Amino acid sequence: MKKMAGAVGVMKEKKTLKRRAFIGLLVLLMVASTLMTGCGTTSEEPPVPEETPHVITEPLLIGTLSGPTGIGMVDLMEDPSQYQISVFQSPDEVAAKVISGELEIAALPSNLAATLYNKLEGEIVLLATNTLGTLYIVENGETITSLEDLKGKTIQASGKGGTPEYILNQILTAAGMDPAADVTINWLMNHSDVATTVAAQEGTIGMLPQPFATVVTAKKDTVRVPLNLDEEWEKATDAALPMGVLVAQKSFVENRAADLTVFLADYEASVEAVNADPAAASLLVAKHGIIADAKVAEKAIPFCNIVYVPAQEGKADLEAFFTIISAMNPKSIGGKMPDEAFYYSPEQ
Repeated sequence: MKKMAGAVGVMKEKKTLKRRAFIGLLVLLMVASTLMTGCGTTSEEPPVPEETPHVITEPLLIGTLSGPTGIGMVDLMEDPSQYQISVFQSPDEVAAKVISGELEIAALPSNLAATLYNKLEGEIVLLATNTLGTLYIVENGETITSLEDLKGKTIQASGKGGTPEYILNQILTAAGMDPAADVTINWLMNHSDVATTVAAQEGTIGMLPQPFATVVTAKKDTVRVPLNLDEEWEKATDAALPMGVLVAQKSFVENRAADLTVFLADYEASVEAVNADPAAASLLVAKHGIIADAKVAEKAIPFCNIVYVPAQEGKADLEAFFTIISAMNPKSIGGKMPDEAFYYSPEQ
C-alpha cells in the first residue's frame, strides 16, 4: 500500500511539473506575441498627403451651338473664370473659329468634325460624343404610325446635302423604300420654315430636330411626333447615331493635358445635371441664349439625347456613321475616313 501511495505521489508530481512547464511555455508565447504586436503598432506609417485638385488658371476658350449641341455645357457657362464659352448660331461660324485657332475646344456636328480633321491635316482631336440623334418625324394629323406609312407621302424638311438628308435616306432605304421614288421631300430653307408649314397645314408631315419638334407640338395641339429617327437609325444600322461631338486643338491636348482632364470631368458632370433636372437646366439654357424660351427648353431636353461618351467608347458608332454617309457623299466627311489619331485617348 505504501509503495502504491508513493507511486501515485510520484505520478502526481510529474503531472504537476508537466503542467507547470506547459503553462510556462504558454506565458512565454503570449509575452512574445504581445511584444511583436506592440512593435507593429508603435511604428505607424506617416499619413499620405491628399492630392491638391488641379485648378484651371487660364480660362479655356470654347465655342458651341444654340440647340442640343450646346445644352450639355450650361453648368460650365456659370464659371467664366475657368470657361469662356461663346454660343454661335451656325456650325460654319464655329468651324471658322476652330480653323483660325481662336477656339481651343468646340462643339460641332460630328461629320463637320471629321471634315475639319481632314482639312487641318490632323490638327484637331475628337474628345467625346455629346449629342445623339435629335431628328423626329412630326405630323399635323393621325396617318403616320410607322416608317412604311411614309411611302407615297410628301415630307417637309431642311438640311439638303447635309446629315438630315443622309440620315433620312439611310433609314428609308433600310425600310425597303427608295428615297428618290417612294417619298417626295420638299426641301425648305431652314427648320423654322418646316415648323411653320407643318403647324399651318393639316395633314402635313415634316422632319424636324429638337427643339423645333417640341416648339411645333406645343404651338399646335393637332401636331404630334409619330417617329423618333434616332430609334429608327439604331434599327437600321445596329449602331447609335452620333450627331454632335466635342473637339479640341491638338496643341491644346498636348500642352494643357491637366486642364483638359478637368474640363472633361466638369463637362460630364454638367451633362448629368442637365439630364437629371431639366427644369433647373432650362433656366440656364435660356439665360445663356442656347434656347430662348426656358419652358420650351425644359420640355425639349428629355428628347435632345444629350450624352457624354468618351472618344474611344464612341469610336465604333462614329466610324459606322462616317462610313454610311461618306458612301452617299465622300465630301460629307472631308473626302476620307479619319484615322486613329482623330480619337482622343487619355493614354496618348
